[in-house]
Amino acid sequence: MLNVKVHSKFEEIVKKTEPFLLSYPGNWPAFNFSPFGVEIPKENRFSCIKQGHAMFFDLLHALDGLAFGPMGMPMDKWVFFDCGEMPGGIFGLGVRASALNDSALAEYKIDKNYKGLIPVSMYVSIPMVVKDVWFGHNLSSANRVLKDKMPGLGLLTKALALKAFNIKTILGATQWDSKALEIHLQLADMEIESSYTPAHSFKNTMTYKSIYSDEIIISALSGNKRDATKYDFLYPSEDENFSIKVQDRIESGERFKIVGRPINENGKIVYPIKAII
Repeated sequence: MLNVKVHSKFEEIVKKTEPFLLSYPGNWPAFNFSPFGVEIPKENRFSCIKQGHAMFFDLLHALDGLAFGPMGMPMDKWVFFDCGEMPGGIFGLGVRASALNDSALAEYKIDKNYKGLIPVSMYVSIPMVVKDVWFGHNLSSANRVLKDKMPGLGLLTKALALKAFNIKTILGATQWDSKALEIHLQLADMEIESSYTPAHSFKNTMTYKSIYSDEIIISALSGNKRDATKYDFLYPSEDENFSIKVQDRIESGERFKIVGRPINENGKIVYPIKAII
């Protein structure tokens, strides 16, 4: 159970799910297996080099397909292994197969006789060469296919993962039109490292840096929306030319950060931006 005060919807998710952590066992001494009091049972601490966990590996791959397949960004299993499980880890929340309806089970493509844990959310993170900095690789949930939706599942998963991995600073990359930005921005400001990134398969991708503390994470789970009150301009999420212009300014030495959750302005999503002096 959570040992901090949070909104009741997050307490309900903790009651309905089981936490898990998947990584190379040599990494385990660096992890916190009881993030904010949510104990990760030993049977849910999966080694990525054990063949007995093959079914769970497949289920994680299926979850990634549910979340990113429609966007054209599903990962091959080797990417999970090489870029997530071995150097870093995957934290998530799961439910027993008996808790899912037939249509959800079909989405995971598993046998109806399977009774084990099914991951319904995950956060993949990788330590960087820079000391005490991690790269946020993947945040996803299966809420889209669950009969009993769990509002806040993605936010709670990332919050607990940050604590489980003892992360204070995250670098990440995401698309300007990603719905996950609302989750990331509920947790912390995002300093823009690049607003337009040709090295990525999707050029209109932004890279960012966020800094976390226990106080920031707990506040994010309070139920109070983290909306911006002051900003210098609004960033149109779908305007690639705008991204290129901001990138030119960044490369000329200017610095910017997103200082609150996305804003719906006349049906279009924009982001509150503040210049860093």
